[in-house]
Amino acid sequence: MEVSASSSLTEKLSASLKNDNDLIKECQDIASDIEYGKLKLVIFVEELAPFLTDKNVTSRAQGTLALSTTLKHLSKDFLNENELNFITNFYCDRMKDQHEVIPSVLQGVLTIVQMSRLPQDSPARLLNLMFQHVHCQSQLQPIRKLIYLIFQTLLQNRKDALRSMGPDFIYGVISSIDGERDPRNLMLLFDMLPNFIQEFPLGHLTEEMFEVIACYFPVDFNSSASEAQTVTRDDLAYALAPCLYASPEFAEFCIPLIIERLDSSLRLAKLDSLYLLRKGASTYGASRLQPHLAELWPIIRKEVFPGGDIEMRNAGLETITELVKVLSTDDVIRDSFIEKVITDTKSSLCDVQLSLYWPAEKLLEAVAKANKLACAQVLKTFIPLCLGQYSTKTSYSDRVTLTESLNSLMAICEEQRFVINSVPELAWTDIPTLYLNALNTDNIELKLKTFSGLAILKSSLSDVARKLLYEKICMAVDDGNNQLKNTCHICLSTFAKIYPNEILGTVMNQLAINDSNTDNTVFTHRLQALCAVAKIPELGPQILPNVVVVAMSNRLEKSIAALCCLRKLVAGRSDTFSIQHFLYKNCNIVELLVSADTSGCSTQKLNLIASICRSIVRKLDVKDQQQIVNKYVSILSEKLSESNVIVLEGLLTPLQRNVDIANKVNLLKSLLHLAINSVSSSSKEVSSKLISVLINKQTEDKNFLIVLNMLRDRIKNILEHDSNTELKESAILLNTWLTKALVVRGSQNSQEYLDFHINLLKDMEMGHNVANGFKTLSDRFEDTVTEENFCNVKLFYKQRIFQNVIQKNNDFDAQSRENYLMALTHLIEEVPMELLLMHLEPLIPLLIESMALDSSELILSTLVTLKVLLDTGHKIFHEQAQHFIPKLLSLTTCREMKVRTAALECLLHYANYPTVLILPFKTDVLERLAVAIDDRKRLVRSIAVKARTRWYLVGAPGEPKQS
Repeated sequence: MEVSASSSLTEKLSASLKNDNDLIKECQDIASDIEYGKLKLVIFVEELAPFLTDKNVTSRAQGTLALSTTLKHLSKDFLNENELNFITNFYCDRMKDQHEVIPSVLQGVLTIVQMSRLPQDSPARLLNLMFQHVHCQSQLQPIRKLIYLIFQTLLQNRKDALRSMGPDFIYGVISSIDGERDPRNLMLLFDMLPNFIQEFPLGHLTEEMFEVIACYFPVDFNSSASEAQTVTRDDLAYALAPCLYASPEFAEFCIPLIIERLDSSLRLAKLDSLYLLRKGASTYGASRLQPHLAELWPIIRKEVFPGGDIEMRNAGLETITELVKVLSTDDVIRDSFIEKVITDTKSSLCDVQLSLYWPAEKLLEAVAKANKLACAQVLKTFIPLCLGQYSTKTSYSDRVTLTESLNSLMAICEEQRFVINSVPELAWTDIPTLYLNALNTDNIELKLKTFSGLAILKSSLSDVARKLLYEKICMAVDDGNNQLKNTCHICLSTFAKIYPNEILGTVMNQLAINDSNTDNTVFTHRLQALCAVAKIPELGPQILPNVVVVAMSNRLEKSIAALCCLRKLVAGRSDTFSIQHFLYKNCNIVELLVSADTSGCSTQKLNLIASICRSIVRKLDVKDQQQIVNKYVSILSEKLSESNVIVLEGLLTPLQRNVDIANKVNLLKSLLHLAINSVSSSSKEVSSKLISVLINKQTEDKNFLIVLNMLRDRIKNILEHDSNTELKESAILLNTWLTKALVVRGSQNSQEYLDFHINLLKDMEMGHNVANGFKTLSDRFEDTVTEENFCNVKLFYKQRIFQNVIQKNNDFDAQSRENYLMALTHLIEEVPMELLLMHLEPLIPLLIESMALDSSELILSTLVTLKVLLDTGHKIFHEQAQHFIPKLLSLTTCREMKVRTAALECLLHYANYPTVLILPFKTDVLERLAVAIDDRKRLVRSIAVKARTRWYLVGAPGEPKQS
């Protein structure tokens, strides 16, 4: 039996070696048999002997591959030390074999070095022979990757064994990686090398190790199509940097390299060098940086002073901050460097009107951000200069600039927990008084900066100063300047967090809202200020009840103002104070709003009430929501009217799905009546939306089908037998929302309703309304049938609608064609770009067809879609340029301004396509755009000039880069 089994195994191996997939499957089965004891490893190796000892190199390689693949599928702790020693000896011997066998050997080595019981001396034996007999850079990319993975695995698990090899291991690694060019392998190496450099003393090989890595700096790499999705230049650059600062000993080589690259003209080289210096400074330390500061500072200064390139300037400033942090470990080096920076910038700070004032000020800010001592050293020079100019300058713009500078430095001081006058040399300063006096000015911009500055000083203002500031804020609130409003609110909130009792006393007295004689405008401003601080836990409970009283009052204008403020508050989020729960539990706001007399209320007020209810109910748990439904829904639905349906929608829309609504069928019947017969368009829409939400959340059972049939029969009856246009429009609106409810939830009935809705596009009277309804079906900004309102929302429902519409292209003839195309363009605006690109082939003819029709609305919608698609640079727009460009030119004279504008924007986008493609159209385009630049509308003329200028450059020297 053994002979038979052995013979069978040999035959299977012989057959499987001819196909990689068969080999993997067979090796998996063998590994499983070995683990379950059905086959011994030694017997398996004996069976491989004819392959392993064959004189044919290919056979030996295949036999070794079979062994390596089988080992790969064994558990990492299955083989014992003796077995692994035996396999190690085998692979060490095979390292000396011919080149063709090496890949199979390396796969096996990678497998056994991951095994937990590998003998202590195995890594050294394997690596020594690998370094002697396997020249890494002569191998193909996948084989080189195996070698690097072996290094990585041993570095993670066998550091002690590697240390026993001494410099041989370090030299072997350096020799193996030297000259690697594949970006995938480089990413693996750059991930591994920092750990390697930090764990193993490099000794006399330090410079050689650095040079092997430094040859890649700065990274110059453009990914090919196959690599574009995996490795980018930035990936390589960010991965390389930690290798270059992995060891403090690299400083003597790396800093001169950084200086050299910073002095070059290559922008990317400079940015990479600044990044490397910023990240490596802490590793190198002050003592190693100090000898190079005299060279580094002038080169960095050149990039930040004046700093025309914003990205370069910001990188330079961040680097300065990091350098000062590191240099601060040595007071002498730090002080000397900062003094040099101050000396070189001081002349530009002496006059705020100098063009270099801001660059110099930002440079000192960067130094001050490093730490408290650096900040104090900057302040001692800058503050006297700044205050001196503030006292002598009379121009408001100069004072605004100086105030902004002071604010920036005060903010840095605040972060580092000290104030300017705590520096002994600056004890004479009194910036709070200076700022409070500045609030007496009439200049709004100066007041804005001053209020912001006083908010920064929140922790250090005296009681007297704070009291005076509160008075100034209240006066500014009553004045009602829109520019100051937000700043005052922020300032109040900032102080309220630290001094809640002070602010409470101030706002209750000076911003009182219980005085009926207060002017409505002033009242609104006060109300807004109060609500700005009502989010704070200590103030909200005192302020909100008063706001609710005003909201429920009979004074319409003040009531609406209060409702607006409440809506804004409940729509927001707070981690410390749940306004929604407070209003519900403590102010009983839901009952007050629901029981309010809504007859004769304006639509604005009703919508505000509904919005507040929606935000509050959404935040409640199921138990509270059920109580609200039990208490109020029956009252509202019994006498459902055009006004209280809006309030009802606010209560029901955000309910969780497991909240039970009694008499839902009767409620839906009442809503159906309103949705069809109401004279108010807003009530019709609200009723349709509410039906949609209720249907979406209802369980699909018999009652569900009964309700659906009731709604569908009513809609069909109106569309087929009623001649009243208004009733038909209502039915179309309801059908749109009903279809949305089913499609969004992925109902089993959704396909039938979607087909019915698409077929309604053929209705010659109502088809246009149906087409516009497709915007509702896919609207990304729609806020009713959403997950936020606990609706059933399936993924890809928009894609499903789009694909159904696309498939029915041939079902629409000339009479209903416009409706179909209008519906399609509405969908195109909403579906993901990836889906559009998948269907561009059938879409493009439809877009061209849409542009040829007489409907301005359809053409405009098509052009908006086309403009977005042109940005993709898809090849189909290359092929169809001869259709699109002439048509776009003809539309530049359309009677509708929006169409002319959109057509010109599309032509501007087309100008970025390859020159060889669009050059033949250049003459015609320039000739037709010459008319457009004299258009009677300024906006059209503006875009026409941009488009014509860009087309002039087509084919010209220095033409902008093309997409």
